Amino acid sequence: MSDMAGKQQGVSEHEGMLLALVIRQQPVTPYQLFRIFERSPVTSINASKGQIYPAIKRLKARGLLTGKAVAGDARKSEELSITPEGKLAAREWARAIDSSHVVLDDPLRTRVLSFELLSREEQLEWIAKAKALVKERGALLDEYSRSVSVPHQPIVHRSATELLRTKMEWLDELLYAIALKD
Repeated sequence: MSDMAGKQQGVSEHEGMLLALVIRQQPVTPYQLFRIFERSPVTSINASKGQIYPAIKRLKARGLLTGKAVAGDARKSEELSITPEGKLAAREWARAIDSSHVVLDDPLRTRVLSFELLSREEQLEWIAKAKALVKERGALLDEYSRSVSVPHQPIVHRSATELLRTKMEWLDELLYAIALKD
């Protein structure tokens, strides 16, 4: 394949995740992909059928995925498989990183910047709720990790749990600062 053909195969972040998932799960139906995305504790993954199904259609139209009818399925389901071009596009997606992949977005931290709008009691309630949500997300993450097998799972899981641990420490520091205020 020429360099130009490879460049034409560039995929979005969502499409790259879909291709990589198809590689690991193939053959897989679009509905099975939807369910995998839906179960993921990663909030940046859009699990809506309104995004997954059109992305699959685009990837098939570009020759990155193929579909084969599931024999005897009255709903006319299809099983998806990756094409060689799709594997190349997924490989390029996996290789390509830049500063936009090191995200600092944190909706909790952003809200703390507006804490002056809340009373001290509301701030303390907010922190308690945030801590409960972080704990809940950690339990969900642990449950999810036990239910799936993905490449480098222990390392990936540790990265996510360390982020939550750091978030909880940050919330404890914030709680201490608010509690010390008159």
